[in-house]
Parts: sequence; structure tokens; C-alpha cells
Amino acid sequence: MPIKLLNTLIRLTLAATEIDWIPQAKQQIASTTELEWQRTISTLAIHRLLPLVFYALKIHDLTEIVPQAYLAPMQVAYHQTKVKNTLLLLTLDGILKAMEKRSLHPVLWKGVVLADSFYPDLGTRSMTDIDFAIPAHEMGEATAAFQSLGFQPQDQMATSDAVYFANAMGVVCDVHHRVRLFEGKESINLTTDLQTHHLKTPALPVLEPNAMLVHLIVHLEGHRHETGPMLCWLLDIAFVLHKWGEFLNLQRIEQLIPTRKNLIFLFRTIRFLEQEFGEKPPECLAEVIKDFKPFTLADVLRQRRLALWGLPSLRGWLRLAANQLGFQLKHKYPKLQARDLLFIL
Repeated sequence: MPIKLLNTLIRLTLAATEIDWIPQAKQQIASTTELEWQRTISTLAIHRLLPLVFYALKIHDLTEIVPQAYLAPMQVAYHQTKVKNTLLLLTLDGILKAMEKRSLHPVLWKGVVLADSFYPDLGTRSMTDIDFAIPAHEMGEATAAFQSLGFQPQDQMATSDAVYFANAMGVVCDVHHRVRLFEGKESINLTTDLQTHHLKTPALPVLEPNAMLVHLIVHLEGHRHETGPMLCWLLDIAFVLHKWGEFLNLQRIEQLIPTRKNLIFLFRTIRFLEQEFGEKPPECLAEVIKDFKPFTLADVLRQRRLALWGLPSLRGWLRLAANQLGFQLKHKYPKLQARDLLFIL
């Protein structure tokens, strides 16, 4: 598995343009084999990093040394992401305006906030929907606001904590009226206003730095059994640390995070970013995380591959057996390595 090339490409996405190891990265990229490129592009795709890596190659003036066959899918992914994100943010502007007229109090989080204000370019962070939190007593007015813009409730998608709205253009809004993660912490100020980069709305109501970090890490760990640890979500953490690391507070994080397991996963994630990509930990966490073993890039890649197959569940083993027997599967799955299976046997 071409982890060395992958590591270099991810480092580029996090690096400042004047970083001194760019010549070394250029030499490595230029000497990469076709097979390494094939495997790396496949890995970037299943971790949703094609747009971000293309942008990094472009701003570091490295696109000319990437074979066109492998640069093209990254470039296409970048432009598609930028177009889709532009549509989502234009739609969000309209939603926020309608909500403001009704004196509602939405809080935005996850993809839309990260894409607008934390990532280096609007085309670098893909998102599938727009995530909101709305106070439960405002849901009636919020529904009216959505419907005034052509959105309709998607009853088949609703949960006990959230409702979904979609419009004719396929834009989906995930609207939480209950946020279990922060229940019982209502006395703590969990939000702040964040200046926008690509919206007409000058500021977004978002989770404050510690709450945002806790929310992202709990979301990531909560989905790990079904998605594996996705590199795009791990890099969300890195970009939040870039922008807001100085505002973090260990005591407040411990106050907000629900379990010791979540806290350890946060510490190991920051150690992972430090060990694999040279990311400097936030000052308030630098000392406390030293005692926690980071997971490795190889761990992340293996767990993602296994999760996509559904392993080690029975359904996953049956899917793998059917593939080995030559049956045509409904979806395409990543190629497993022999060592992948050794970790679960």
C-alpha cells in the first residue's frame, strides 16, 4: 500500500505554501509509479479527499508532475465539489433569511461550517447536506420557513431527534430539534458567531470551539463501526485545530465530552495528526496527550477498507465469500490486503 505517497499528499493539504520540504515532496511525486498512483487515487476517493488534494497540488505548483490520468479525477472532483457547495451555500443564504424573518435561532454545524470557514477553498470539503440545530419549540415556524422555499419534509428519513427537508434540486437539510450530546449543559454558552467567507450572511451561529471539537469527535467515533475512521473527518479536526486551537480549553472539553472513551479517542486523534503529518498539538493539550498512543495511517486505511466490506459482521463475510466465488456485487468495494483479515481473525 503506497502509504508514503498518501502521507505526502495529505501533508501538502495541511502545509503552508512556504513550507521548506516542498522540493522533497516534488521529487517523491515525480518518481511515483503508475501502480502507486492507481492505489493512492483509489484510497483518496474512498476517504473523500480527491478535491482537497487537487487544490493542494495546485497551490503548491505541483500539478504538472502528476500524470494526467490521475490528475484528471482529482480535478473533476474539485470542480464538482465547488459547484455543489456553491449551490448549497446559495440555498443556505435563502434559508437563513427566511428564518431571520421568523426570529428563529438556528445553529449550523459540520460540513457547511467547515467548507465555508475552515477549509482553504470552497471546493475542497465535500458535503452531502446542510446540518442545523433548531430549538424544539421553533420547529413549527422552521417547517414553515423551509416550505416557503420549496422544501418538503422527508418523513421516511425522520428520527426521534431530527427531521429532514429536501427541495426539487436535491438539496437536503438535516434539522435536529434535539441534541442529546449537550443535554444537561444548557447553562453553558455553547455557541458563537463565526464570520463567513462565501455566504451573503455576514456571520453564522455555530458551536463554540470546544463544543465544535467535541461534536466532531463524537460524531466521528459514533460512525466508526459503519464507516471506519474516514480521513476526511480526521482532517476536519486538523483544520479546526488550525483555526481555533488557541481557543481550546482542556477543562471545558472534559466538561462537554460525554465519556472517557471519547476523550481518549480525541487525544489519540491529535497524536495521530502529530505523528503522521507533523501537526503541532494545541498548547493546552500538548502535555496531556503525550501518554496516549496514536493510531497509525495504516490502521486508518485498514479499518476503512474493512468497514466498507461490512467486516467482521456475518453479512460482510458473506459478501466477501460471494466476491471470491465470482459473483457480481451490487457495489464496488476496495481491494483487501491479506493483513487486513489477519487483524480480525
